[in-house]
Amino acid sequence: MGKNDQYYAVARGRQVGIYRTWNECKTQVDGFQSARYKKFPSEAEARKFVADNINVAGSMPKPDVPTVKVGASLNNKSTPSTPDGTRKRKGNESWRSSPAKRSKPDPEVTDPEFIDAPVVYTDGACSKNGKAKARAGWGVYWGEDSEDNAFGPVYGTATNNRGELIAVEKALEKAIEKGLTKLVVKTDSNLLVQSINIWIHGWKRKGWKTATGSDVLNKDVLVKIDNLRQKLKVKFMHVRGHAGVDGNEKADKLARKGAAMYTKMG
Repeated sequence: MGKNDQYYAVARGRQVGIYRTWNECKTQVDGFQSARYKKFPSEAEARKFVADNINVAGSMPKPDVPTVKVGASLNNKSTPSTPDGTRKRKGNESWRSSPAKRSKPDPEVTDPEFIDAPVVYTDGACSKNGKAKARAGWGVYWGEDSEDNAFGPVYGTATNNRGELIAVEKALEKAIEKGLTKLVVKTDSNLLVQSINIWIHGWKRKGWKTATGSDVLNKDVLVKIDNLRQKLKVKFMHVRGHAGVDGNEKADKLARKGAAMYTKMG
């Protein structure tokens, strides 16, 4: 393995993603409470770690599994990080880092093209994420008492990341059904935002392969999302999860209901 054949996966940090150097990774996790990250020799392993662990701290059906529609009423101390995920201590002294600047939990839409666009919140949930008895679901929240609010179990492998993606798929399908021409999708999954806004272009050029030649995870759902967004203009925005953002909290609640419906097939 060459010196540069290393991938730092950040599943919980300032910016979720895959990084090629420890310094880039450290910027995202040093001083971040309950950071979750790990180094891997391949991009595929790093992406799997992010997908399986992105929301771990919070907690095969056929594609025609049920969809439920609802009228929803629904001074930090840390120690410097090291590449292997351990914390440094010198004797009994704890290293103290400066508190990180935090972005707004729910940023406003400032893009002139989308200021008047409808906003929908999407989320995925998975109990026992990454384990054999995992149960995953998706949730879509359009607004208080909206008849379009919906949730359901994922189809395919039960992971949190797949739930996040299927929630977007369902939201775009509903937007097209409603005749919308543009939509703002707010999600607490930075991995999803990066996948749709950045990485998907390279994956398509490579025949849905990663830079290391492995298959892209959840390709089937990503292809559906990519096709759906050709039919309307979509802006994906990241919001902080579990930070009191009403729409995100409601979408999370719906996704958990969807996960409770999951039944493994096959």
